[in-house]
Amino acid sequence: MNIKEKAKIFAIKAHKGQIRKSEPDKPMIIHPISVGLLLEEYGYDDEVIAAGFLHDVVEDTKYTLEDIKKEFGSEIASLVKSASEPDKSLSWEERKKHTIETSKNLPLRNKVVICADKINNLEDLMIKFEKNGKRDFNAFKRGEESQKWYYTSIYESLITNEDENLPIFKRFKEVLDKVFPKKEDSYLKDTIFANHQEDYENRKRLHAQKLELEHLKALCHLVKPFVIEFSGTPRTGKTTTIKDLYDFFKKGGFDITIIEEFTTSKQYKEQLRSEFSKMTLKDRNIAIIELIYKQLLEAIKSKRDIILIDRSLNDRQIWNYERYRKKDISETEYQELKEKYRVLSRKLIDFLVITYANPLTSLKRDYLSSLALEPRSFLNIQNIEEYNQSLNDLKPLFQSSTENVFMLDTTNLSLNEVATSIANQIMPAIRQRYLKSIKEEYHLD
Repeated sequence: MNIKEKAKIFAIKAHKGQIRKSEPDKPMIIHPISVGLLLEEYGYDDEVIAAGFLHDVVEDTKYTLEDIKKEFGSEIASLVKSASEPDKSLSWEERKKHTIETSKNLPLRNKVVICADKINNLEDLMIKFEKNGKRDFNAFKRGEESQKWYYTSIYESLITNEDENLPIFKRFKEVLDKVFPKKEDSYLKDTIFANHQEDYENRKRLHAQKLELEHLKALCHLVKPFVIEFSGTPRTGKTTTIKDLYDFFKKGGFDITIIEEFTTSKQYKEQLRSEFSKMTLKDRNIAIIELIYKQLLEAIKSKRDIILIDRSLNDRQIWNYERYRKKDISETEYQELKEKYRVLSRKLIDFLVITYANPLTSLKRDYLSSLALEPRSFLNIQNIEEYNQSLNDLKPLFQSSTENVFMLDTTNLSLNEVATSIANQIMPAIRQRYLKSIKEEYHLD
C-alpha cells in the first residue's frame, strides 16, 4: 500500500460518523478526499497528496500530530500542521489571523495543501449558493463579510513570494472572485441571455447541480449506471428532453448513452418486424420485452455513468395494459406479464419519466410541427384520451416498479420548461445515488 492510499484509509476511519456542517447529508470525509484528489490533479507528489487527505484529522478528530508523525513521518506531519488551526479555544478571529500570518512564509509544498483546502470549501459554497438561488452563511460561525475577509486574506498570504499564476493559485482566485463579490460571466448574462434572465437563473441552478455531481463522481464508482426510462404521450417533449439531457451531461464529462425506442428502431423495422408479425400477440409481446431486457443488460455492462432509454420496460406495461383493456389478452396473461415487467424494472430502472398532455394539445403540436395535413394513424383524440387514462390507472404500478417516478403534464409548458423540470427532478436522485455509493465504498454505515 502506497502512502497516499494509507493516508486515505486513515482519514476515512478517523472522520467516520462526521458530517459536512454546511450540508448535513454529506459525510465529512468527502472534503478531505476531494482535497487530496485536487492536489493529485495538479501533479503534486505523494506526500503532499497524503497530507491533503489528512489535513483535517488533527483539527477535527481524536488523533494528534504525534500520531500523524508516527504513522506517516515528519514531512507529512509538517504539511498537516500547516493546514491545521491552533487551539480551538481561541476565538474565530484569532485562529484565522494566525493562519493568515503563518501562511505567508511557509514552503510552497505547505501552501498548496492549504490552497487545495480553501478551493474545495469555496467551490462547495459556490455550488450550494447557485443550487439554492441564494447566498446563505447561516451554517458558518461568521457571516459573509467575515468570510470574505478571511478567504481574501489567506489567498494574499499564500501567493506572497510565489508565482500567483501557478495553476492551483489561479483556480483559488477564480473561485474566490465568483463567491466574493459574486462575479459571473457578464457575456452570458447580458448578451446571450439578454431579456431571458429567468432562463439564465434556471440554467445556473442546473449547472451547479451538475458540477456537484461531477465532484461526487470523482470520489466513487456506481455499481451500475444510473438508468432513466422515458415514456408518455407523443408530442409532449419526451424526445427533445432526451436529446437535451444527453447534451447536458455529455458536456459535463459524463459517459452517457441513449437507447432508442426498440419498436421504431432500424433493427426492428428492417430485421424483426416481418418475423414478429407471424407470432401471436402474446408471443410477440414476450419476444419484444426479452430483446429490450437483453439490450438494457448489454448497456449496463458497458459501465457508463448514465443511460437514457426511449420507451423500455415500463412503456411495455402501458402497451400491455391497453391490450388487456381491449380484451386482446386474458387477465391471467396480463397479470403474469405485469409482474414480470415490474420485477425487471425494479432491478434495472432507476428513474421513470412520463410526459403527457391534453389530447388536443398533443394533436395541435403534431400538426404545427409538420407540413403534412393527412390524418395521423395513432394521434387522434380518442387514442390519446385512452392512453392518458392508462397512465393514470397505472400510477401505483409505476411507483412499485421504480424507486423514482416523475409524471409531468406538459400541456402548458414549452419544450425548454419540460426539459428543465425533468432535469431538476433527475439530478437530486443521481446525487443520492452517488452519496449512497460513497458511503458503501468507504464503509461509512
